[in-house]
Amino acid sequence: MQSGTAAEVARALLEQLGDSAGPIGRALVRTAAAAVAAGVVREDVAQWSRLPTREPVELLAVRQGGG
Repeated sequence: MQSGTAAEVARALLEQLGDSAGPIGRALVRTAAAAVAAGVVREDVAQWSRLPTREPVELLAVRQGGG
C-alpha cells in the first residue's frame, strides 16, 4: 500500500512502472525476433506485437551478424 501525497504516490508508481517497462519491451522484441527467425511472416509478427515491421527483422540481423 502506498501512502503520502498524490504526487509522491504517482512518482513511486511511475518509477516502478518505468523500471518494469524496459525488461518487458526487450522480451517483446526478442520474442518477435525469434518468431521471425522461426519463419513466421514478419508482417504478422509486427501486427501481433504492435512493433514496426522492421524492428524484429533488424534485431535478428544484428544477432546473426554477431552483434
